[in-house]
Amino acid sequence: MLIGLLEDDSAQAQRISGLLEKEGHAVLHRDLANSFVSDVLSQPVDLIILDWELPDKSGLEVLKGLRQELESKVPVLFTTQRDSEEDVVAALRAGADDYLVKPVGEAELLARIEALSRRSGIKSDRPLEIGPITLDKQNEQILVDQQAVKLTRKDYLVALCLIENQGKVLSREYLLKEVWGIDSQLDTRTVDVHVSRVRRSLNIGPEMGYTIRTVHGHGYRLEKTP
Repeated sequence: MLIGLLEDDSAQAQRISGLLEKEGHAVLHRDLANSFVSDVLSQPVDLIILDWELPDKSGLEVLKGLRQELESKVPVLFTTQRDSEEDVVAALRAGADDYLVKPVGEAELLARIEALSRRSGIKSDRPLEIGPITLDKQNEQILVDQQAVKLTRKDYLVALCLIENQGKVLSREYLLKEVWGIDSQLDTRTVDVHVSRVRRSLNIGPEMGYTIRTVHGHGYRLEKTP
């Protein structure tokens, strides 16, 4: 999912962007309202995280403008140090879908984003980039360094699950159900074979900056190497 982030605090923006990218999202970050609005109108995003206090315009003004300009109802999460009921009501009436008071906890932020995505029915087909890997769901292919990699259908689906759930442990049973459409009628070693092939085909390893880690007794996790 492509998330637009309007935040003028560079440390805060870096923290939020890093967190979202670790979860597999792409981030369009700007620190000025005018440039953010211009870019969001020309490059539609799936969800917006909006700060209130900005150097050139208030987040409330930005929100009202976007609601008038955008054709689709993009979910907007407001983040601010303002915690009065009056401010919360003003943001919600201006078109915000949710409201978080700073400092924003990472777990709560991710949970709010997940809830907004679920409520709005977001299912983005935008290419998802993880290091040199690009997942092109629309064309059902995976590229490494912009070169398409030939994968079997099952290998593609295994890679899709791992990339979309980067940082999460996926059990063999989960992969069987998602890829083969069954619960546990196939030997789970079948999953091991396909994960190994994906790892080899996409050259996933420490030198790439990502690895598929075997979590003994649980399954697999695609994660960024330290």
